[in-house]
Amino acid sequence: MKKTNNKKNRRNQKKNKQYGPSLPGTSLTVPVRSFGSIMPDRLMTRLRYKGIQTFTISTTTLHTSRRWSPTSVYDVDPLLGSTATAGFNELASFYNSYRCLASSVIVRAANTSTTPVMMILVPLNVDPGSAPTLVTVQAWIDNPYGKNKLVAYRGGPVSTLSSRMTTEKIYGSKMIYFDDNFASLTNTVPNNNWYWAIALLASDAVAADTPVLMEVDITMDVEFYDRKLLLN
Repeated sequence: MKKTNNKKNRRNQKKNKQYGPSLPGTSLTVPVRSFGSIMPDRLMTRLRYKGIQTFTISTTTLHTSRRWSPTSVYDVDPLLGSTATAGFNELASFYNSYRCLASSVIVRAANTSTTPVMMILVPLNVDPGSAPTLVTVQAWIDNPYGKNKLVAYRGGPVSTLSSRMTTEKIYGSKMIYFDDNFASLTNTVPNNNWYWAIALLASDAVAADTPVLMEVDITMDVEFYDRKLLLN
């Protein structure tokens, strides 16, 4: 018994010489821990952006339009800015990069004016800008991927248009899977973007007190990748 106690005392003396005495229940070593993420290296998910728009039309232009960029998941509405989809920031905390592979849109319009209008929905692989001309908007009617529909005047039913487009199809290239210009870091937007453009054409003005009300519902198929290393 005495021999065992002597060995224990020698071990404690050696420990105290190297590290100093320890308080009961404490440790002088602070381990650096890392934990494996529950997230995969790449994640495919579907994100959604919804908005309500109010449209008026002046007698001088007889048209109006808006556009949204589904490939810019970090900022879908370039006119408003800071319009990331719900859930994007949470996933961005796990991944460094993203790319949008496809998108769907549903547009519902109700006309409160006494002027019937034509609604146009079209995907574009170039930015039409915030104020495209009447000639440009009229050309969208003949776009092979475009859709249009008459929106009845006050008291008429809600008009609906829907469409779907893939990034590969609208650019006509599989390079969208490999070229970083079609992808982006999660704190900005890609260099190359395509857009959902919506326009209204009318033969007369639509005043601010009797606007065309529109609901826009956009879904995006997004790939997140370049998973972050998380330390704790």
